[in-house]
Amino acid sequence: MIFHIFQDWSANSGSPKGRFVLAFFRICQVVRGLPGGVWILGAPVLAAYVLVVHWILGIELDYKTAVGSGLSLRHGVGLVVHRNVVIGAGCTLRQGVTIGERRGDGRCPLLEDGVEIGANAVLLGPVRIGQHSVIGAGAIILHDIDAFTVVAGNPAVVIKRLNTP
Repeated sequence: MIFHIFQDWSANSGSPKGRFVLAFFRICQVVRGLPGGVWILGAPVLAAYVLVVHWILGIELDYKTAVGSGLSLRHGVGLVVHRNVVIGAGCTLRQGVTIGERRGDGRCPLLEDGVEIGANAVLLGPVRIGQHSVIGAGAIILHDIDAFTVVAGNPAVVIKRLNTP
């Protein structure tokens, strides 16, 4: 996990806030993953993360969330990601995005590798977003999205299919 810092750093070129948040995020993941009760020694680091990132910067990205390498945060303010969300490698999240449960049952979206999500998009429930898909700004996603697909709107509809590599 700690090695993901380097990929996150590269993915957030030109975004000092994105770099700071994700480096802090990865450090917290390492602290929380320490064996037995040893992680409790790092509790001040975890508390500082919540204070600074959640409360001051307005980015709710829980350090318990499963996130692949190379996550890119573009602007980030107003970002809300439920701790049960799974985010693949090389994904991009923009400001105002909400990703979480739909019915209070803890079932959340799974984003495969290379997914890009536009500003103010909402993804709710146990949906799978296929690799290299693009979710347009303001889209509401309540159903699975195929890989290499561009969707937009409320409710989201397919705009086009991307060429697969």
